[in-house]
Amino acid sequence: MKLKHTQATKYIVAAAQRCMDSGVTVDCDSAYSTVAIDAPGEETIFMQGDEAVTFIAERDALTSKYRSLPDYVAELALAEPYTDLWA
Repeated sequence: MKLKHTQATKYIVAAAQRCMDSGVTVDCDSAYSTVAIDAPGEETIFMQGDEAVTFIAERDALTSKYRSLPDYVAELALAEPYTDLWA
């Protein structure tokens, strides 16, 4: 992941990288208010309704505040706490 990082974005990018290294993917669909978090060999974490809307709003807040962050990086960073459900 090659991005120009500020001090504030280093933590976010590190969390996203840990997810990428573990094979985690995130699929957000704003139109249908759904979020799916997947990883090889794990059951999909699926969100819809208010939970998905909150996740998407948090992603949008991060990418608005830190313009150098692509959506997928913010999504992966926000997904990291959810991966604890697989432990």
